[in-house]
Amino acid sequence: MLTKYMTIVFDDGPLPFMCEIVDLFNEYSFKAGFAVMGARINDDTEYMLKYAIDNGFQLVGHSHSHPKLETVSREQVIKEMTKPISYVKNRIGYDMKNWARLPHLCRDESVLQICKELKLILLGHGMRCGSDWLVDATPENIIHETLDTACDGAIACMHVKEHTYQALKTILPELKKRGFELVNPDELFKIKGKTDIPIGIHIHNINEI
Repeated sequence: MLTKYMTIVFDDGPLPFMCEIVDLFNEYSFKAGFAVMGARINDDTEYMLKYAIDNGFQLVGHSHSHPKLETVSREQVIKEMTKPISYVKNRIGYDMKNWARLPHLCRDESVLQICKELKLILLGHGMRCGSDWLVDATPENIIHETLDTACDGAIACMHVKEHTYQALKTILPELKKRGFELVNPDELFKIKGKTDIPIGIHIHNINEI
């Protein structure tokens, strides 16, 4: 069976169940990424970031306070997208470099131009995952949509939620059975030989660039 590679990046952390997600991935020798918000990084959550990094997971920026960037000023967009990078660097010495996912996955041409100037690699959403950000999302729907749309090269967008964690208990072994290997974003680009990575555009599936 030909190995298929994909990555999942979990938004909105650090939050409870982040470490549990890491442990669950480790059971299958899988890795992933976490898109973190600057405003949620503090003395009580810093250990979650360290735990993820120590286990081979990748951190990427997800703004400071999660606004809809197309509704704020240019200066605010720059602050929102650079603050998490400096927060993580100053607290734990980890360099997120230019990896990011936009809050709400929303953008207009102005926001994309700013991201291009900041040289940000923007991770998109190359699969459907049961709208797992919703309060009333169910593990069953998350499982169904994730497994139905999983494909080689995909960059999936999921969230650090309890119902997502519960769904992953079914999703991960099934993906393993289907010949998938889950890696962090940087590993996915390297495995696929993508060295000239476009900046300032959403990348949903690495095979499309």
